[in-house]
Amino acid sequence: IWADFIISEMPMPPKQLCTDDFEGPEANNTNLVVKGLLAVEAMAGLFDYAGNKTAASYYRGKIPGFLAFWLEHALASDGSHYKREYNLDDTSFSLKYNLLYQLIMNATVFPGKVLSTELNYYSTKQAQKYGIPLNDRASFQLTEYQGGLIGMAYNSSEIRAQLIDQLYKFADETPSRDPFGDRYDTKTGAQLGFHSFIARATIGEIFSLLLISADKSDTYQMRRP
Repeated sequence: IWADFIISEMPMPPKQLCTDDFEGPEANNTNLVVKGLLAVEAMAGLFDYAGNKTAASYYRGKIPGFLAFWLEHALASDGSHYKREYNLDDTSFSLKYNLLYQLIMNATVFPGKVLSTELNYYSTKQAQKYGIPLNDRASFQLTEYQGGLIGMAYNSSEIRAQLIDQLYKFADETPSRDPFGDRYDTKTGAQLGFHSFIARATIGEIFSLLLISADKSDTYQMRRP
């Protein structure tokens, strides 16, 4: 079971690629841990569906210890945000875009404070004209991640409006002639990198807010037997 592999890599995943493979491999990637813990919770949810409470309890029982480690070691010393890697200094940051799936799943793995802390940090400390940079290593963003942040900000109209405005400005003002490029500089709005980063299916994440209904009645947790 893939969940067993994820558990074996927690809470400090070794050097490996993640979704942002264009930035190269990275160890102790805190956003990757977010994805892993939510995946283990999803595995537990599948066992719930299957009526296997023993297996569901086993996988869900693995989460608290890993989560406690993450909450302690990923947090910047001033409590302002969660770092890109455990071992980096407080100037490091990364978008925890994988938290979006906690909302879609209506799961309760990460405390609500984690999401609010991250969103407040992005909007007040890292915001650029055309979006929030992916992390501290560069000023670029991917359109789909900016869209995912909009979904994550479902409960904050001010931050949500800021994120939507940034994305709109990029699409409207970019000097590049690529159709809705999805890897761009948040300071200049210019499309970056390969021309393959245009009009990709991943851009559908800009509709993430539509997946997070007000009552979350159509999510896996609410349908558990």
